[in-house]
Amino acid sequence: MRYVALLRGINVGGNNMIKMIDLKQCLETAGFDDVSTYIMSGNVFFLSEEADERVLAKKIEHTIEDRFGFPVRVVVISHAQMKRIISAMPKDWGNNTDWKYNTLFIFPPHNAKTVLAEIGELKPDIEVAIPTEGAILQAVELKSFGRSTFGKNVASPIIKEVTIRNLNTTRKLMTILDAML
Repeated sequence: MRYVALLRGINVGGNNMIKMIDLKQCLETAGFDDVSTYIMSGNVFFLSEEADERVLAKKIEHTIEDRFGFPVRVVVISHAQMKRIISAMPKDWGNNTDWKYNTLFIFPPHNAKTVLAEIGELKPDIEVAIPTEGAILQAVELKSFGRSTFGKNVASPIIKEVTIRNLNTTRKLMTILDAML
């Protein structure tokens, strides 16, 4: 099966630095097949016969900590799940250049409902959240981010339960998953 592992908090602000070539080799040594990476923020593609994304995430987390000496949170998304996330996007999603569009990929056992409940009531005139399986599609008016519920909760503990990718990266991840043979 085709997967993408999304790592949280690597290569940000000079912290938890991992070269992608080293990450690739680390996961190949751990037995993952057809490993490749995309940009420095920790997007790793691989093939595996294992069907349980949580098992795969834990194996990757342990492998990275053993090799690099620090913990990294990982969420694993299957090709099929990424298709469902992408298909949940409205047709005009991303078209308004005055808004920022992200995908919040959620670490189990949390889900979109629990994350949104913790974040609180949104301001529908300046932010949107669309819950999907394992993710939240989020859009915020750029000039109003500081007033938005999401903006006011960036330091909230629940935000540590997600890893965020912008819309362009999310779409690129889907393109790469589609291209894997």
